[in-house]
Amino acid sequence: MKFKALSFIILVAGLSFFSSCDGDSENPLEQQQSNPVPQPGDADGVMAAIKAKSNTPSGTPSVPGMPDILLDVASANFYSTSGGSSLVNVGEVMLNDFKLQNISGNTYINNFTDITLGINSGQANGWKVAGANGFDGFTHTTAKVMPGVVKFASNQSETISISSSVTLSIQSVPSGVDNILWVISDGSKVVTKESRATSITFSTSELSGMKTTGQGIIQVAAYNSESRTIGGKKIYFINETVDSKFVTLN
Repeated sequence: MKFKALSFIILVAGLSFFSSCDGDSENPLEQQQSNPVPQPGDADGVMAAIKAKSNTPSGTPSVPGMPDILLDVASANFYSTSGGSSLVNVGEVMLNDFKLQNISGNTYINNFTDITLGINSGQANGWKVAGANGFDGFTHTTAKVMPGVVKFASNQSETISISSSVTLSIQSVPSGVDNILWVISDGSKVVTKESRATSITFSTSELSGMKTTGQGIIQVAAYNSESRTIGGKKIYFINETVDSKFVTLN
């Protein structure tokens, strides 16, 4: 299965609330972060409900009692051809009665101010699409519920040497998970692997070409998915939890 990094602008907006920009182009708050989301090759549409957790970047002022950022994120893409890259407008899209906004290029995401969207572990998600450009309008409540929250292991280092193989670990495989995506990125090069396990190792060859940086990121995304054919269009519904850590790669 292919992977696609859907826009994670919401997390950046949330982090920006707690930090000011310093003009450094390498500042992760000025970069668009992304969620690793499965992208089936036969998809006409992919709709994702995501519970996203992140630490704060090094140098960000701390907020007492709030060591991490936890946000609800919604995204939806509808393609002009199955598995394509050109997106179309399908009218109003809603998740759990929250209206998504259609940003440039016809990507749908939740409004920046909607940091909670009723996305909760063990509960189903309800989608509604008005329909347009060859897509019928529909409502759908997921048969699968949101998985448990995925978390990196408590001893997962935030300083990672990429001169040798790198192992990432999580506390446990959450309930209700079909598979797990693992990501290491230096801000430009992204390496993604998939394994439903409590740890995974990236080899030196897989990390070849990755640069050292104080603004790297590691991510783990635990998800389940289901599909439904509506008006001849195959739509995938993703329920996902993501843990992201800003790290130093050396």
